[in-house]
Amino acid sequence: MSTEYLPANSSRLVSVFSDAVALTIAGSDPSGGAGLQADLKTFQQLGVYGMSVITLITVQNTQTVHRVEVLSPELVLDQLDAVLEDIPPRSIKVGALGNAEVVQAVGNRLSKLKCPIVVDPVLVSKHGHSLAADDVVDAYKQYLLPHALLVTPNRFEAERLTGLRLNSEDEVAEAVYILQQLGAKHVLIKVGEIDGQSQHVLSLMDQNVAILLPKLQTKHTHGTGCILAAAITAKLARGETDISAAVHFGIQRTYETLQFDTQLGKGLHPAEIRAMSRD
Repeated sequence: MSTEYLPANSSRLVSVFSDAVALTIAGSDPSGGAGLQADLKTFQQLGVYGMSVITLITVQNTQTVHRVEVLSPELVLDQLDAVLEDIPPRSIKVGALGNAEVVQAVGNRLSKLKCPIVVDPVLVSKHGHSLAADDVVDAYKQYLLPHALLVTPNRFEAERLTGLRLNSEDEVAEAVYILQQLGAKHVLIKVGEIDGQSQHVLSLMDQNVAILLPKLQTKHTHGTGCILAAAITAKLARGETDISAAVHFGIQRTYETLQFDTQLGKGLHPAEIRAMSRD
């Protein structure tokens, strides 16, 4: 094994991060597969300096969630203010917030910021299990969606936010419209499997675009929703202004993780971006 020593004035390492700084506001997964741990690893692998504000602590692994403790809104805001006054992020990802009070507090604080915000509403699992009470759903609609450059619900979360059942293209289009009326500038609905393909629907101003990839039958999917939103957030932190390009980048990088099995854990194996972007 050879070792390369860089000169003291080398900019090769510094330039990886430069001012590409992203913040995740999310819950903790001690197994490292999802939540802020997945976000930070994704930021790092994509050449972005990552920061985190912890909203809740979970006791979980790849098999199940045993316990959740939500931090007080005051403690969440103290963390957020400490970050914002010292290292301003170029983009922010919002994940699990836990309760309506935290959603309101975070939303009110983010309303004063100008950087792009990606909201990944952790409300319903990819299998359809509820993860949040009705007042949390209402708080997302009132306090967070109006400030989102992009909101990335899965199919069940989109149904919960809109009150619709997404059983057709027209119903997906109506859900996109409702979410935009609630304030989100762009919407990315993770529709799921359609005729053997994995489908995402992205709103681009006056049109919706379906993004299709072959459906992979795999069990290493733990944290893929977090990775997708984090990869998009990282791309925005690196200066991307085209939301379509950022979303396609995030979907492709997340899709790549499904082709590599970490073989970790006894349940759904954690997904993980493995290398720096080739873009």
